[in-house]
Amino acid sequence: MVKANIVREEDGIPMLYKEFKRGFGVRIVHPQNPKAPSKNLSVQLLYIAPGGKVDPHSHENEEVYILLEGTGRGQFGLGKPIDIEPGMFFHLPANAEHGLENTGKTMMKVMVTTSPPFPVWPEWEIVAPKTEERKK
Repeated sequence: MVKANIVREEDGIPMLYKEFKRGFGVRIVHPQNPKAPSKNLSVQLLYIAPGGKVDPHSHENEEVYILLEGTGRGQFGLGKPIDIEPGMFFHLPANAEHGLENTGKTMMKVMVTTSPPFPVWPEWEIVAPKTEERKK
């Protein structure tokens, strides 16, 4: 029987992305995370500080964005940006333009699922410490 991986946000791998200004990501379910090594999808959290943004971009990977906290503007290939707020879901087919800007006063938190996952970044490879090392 295959067991589930049960992880918390703090078990994720922090990531910096070139499209980000004043923000970062945390790869929680991803081939790169030994605590939740997925094969066909990824789940990560994006954090964007007030005034920060993810520059508009596109890629082959299909994504779903779910705005959990904060407010702002989003670009989704609709011709003009739209206001975004918690509870909104955005399905991004392959090659759909997308970008976010935090126009609010608090941190923006976005859950992102991606299929297939983005590749492992070698400079961020994580080797899980042995049990004896974790106890120190």
